[in-house]
Amino acid sequence: MKFREMKHHEFYERLPRRARYNLSDACGATATLNDILTEDEIAKVASVPLVYGSVEGRADLRAGIYELYRSLYPDLSADNITVLSGTEEGLFSIMASIVKPSDEVIGVLPCYPSLSDLPACFGGSFKPVTLRAENQWLPCIDDFATQISEHTKAIVINSPHNPTGMVLGEDFIDSLIALCERHGLYLISDDVFSFSEFSGVSCQFNVLKYEKAILTNVLSKTFGLPGIRIGWVMSSNRELTESIRRLKTYNSICQSQLDEQVACFVMQKADEIIKHNNKVVFENIELFDDFVATHDLLSWHKPKAGILGLVHTTVPVIPLLDSWFEKDVLVLPGELFGIEGDYFRVGFGKKDFPEALACII
Repeated sequence: MKFREMKHHEFYERLPRRARYNLSDACGATATLNDILTEDEIAKVASVPLVYGSVEGRADLRAGIYELYRSLYPDLSADNITVLSGTEEGLFSIMASIVKPSDEVIGVLPCYPSLSDLPACFGGSFKPVTLRAENQWLPCIDDFATQISEHTKAIVINSPHNPTGMVLGEDFIDSLIALCERHGLYLISDDVFSFSEFSGVSCQFNVLKYEKAILTNVLSKTFGLPGIRIGWVMSSNRELTESIRRLKTYNSICQSQLDEQVACFVMQKADEIIKHNNKVVFENIELFDDFVATHDLLSWHKPKAGILGLVHTTVPVIPLLDSWFEKDVLVLPGELFGIEGDYFRVGFGKKDFPEALACII
C-alpha cells in the first residue's frame, strides 16, 4: 500500500503562518464542553474510567446514533452501526474491505481528496464523473453508467457535496441504487453534511434499502465537534460490517472513553445542536450571497444544504487568495479538490464568519 500526502496538509505545510480566520472551514459552529454540557454531565465525563472500550462502540452511543435514523430505517437497529475515529477511519475501512488490485471506484470530481485517493492505496483506481458549473454541479446518471466496466467495484457519493454544496435528489439516488443493483456494485454514501438542512431541503435518503450500501457520518461537520473524534458507519450488510470491525482491531481498536461519553450526551441534545448550527450556516450563506451580489468578479450556485460552497472568480484565484491571507483570512483554492480554473471553497459554519468576511470586503 502506498499513501500520498493529503493535498490539504501539503497546502497547510507551505503556509508561512496560521491565519486568524479560516473562511474555508468545513465544520459547523465549534463548541466547548461548557457550551453543550451541564456541570453534572461534565463531572460524569471526568469520572469515566480510562479503559479500553468495545470495538463496535458503546451500546448506548450506538443507540443514540440510531435515533437519528430510526424514522428512515425502522427495520435496522444500533447493531448496524459501528463507531469509528471520524469519517476518515470509516472511509479507509470501507475501501480496505472492498477494493482489491485492479478494482475501480467511480465518484464525482471535484471531491474531498480521500474519496479519490483511497482506492489507489489498495491497488485500485478512481474513475471520475466530472461535475460542471453549468449543470449547477449536478451529475447525470448516464455519466456514472458510462464509467462502469468489468473492473468496477463501487460508486461513492457525497451529498451535500464538498466542495460545491450540490445536493442529490431522491430520484437520482433511486436511479443510482438501481444502477448499482444491476451491476452488483457497492454504494458508499459519505453523509458527513447530511444533517445540515438549513433551508428545509431534505438530505436524508434511504440508501441502505440497498443491501450493498453503506453510509458514513461524523460529529465534526453538522455538529461542529471535530475535537470529539467520533464517527460511524451504518449498513445492513453484515459481511461488510464485520469486515470493518475486524479492520478496526488493527487500527484504533476502540474510541476514547471520554469522547464516547461526550458523544452520548451530544446524541441526547442532537436536535438542539443541529438546529443551532444550521441557523448559523443559514445566516452566513445569506450574508455571503449579498457579498457575491456586490462583487462582479465573483459568481456561484448558492447551496441549498450543507456547510460549503464553491465560488468562481474572474481574476486569477491564487493571487486573490494570497491577498486575503495577508489580511489574516485563509481560503482554500479549488485545485485542492480536483477542479481546474479559478475557484475557491467557502465554509459557512463558523460564528466568526461575518468578522472574516469583513476583513476581505
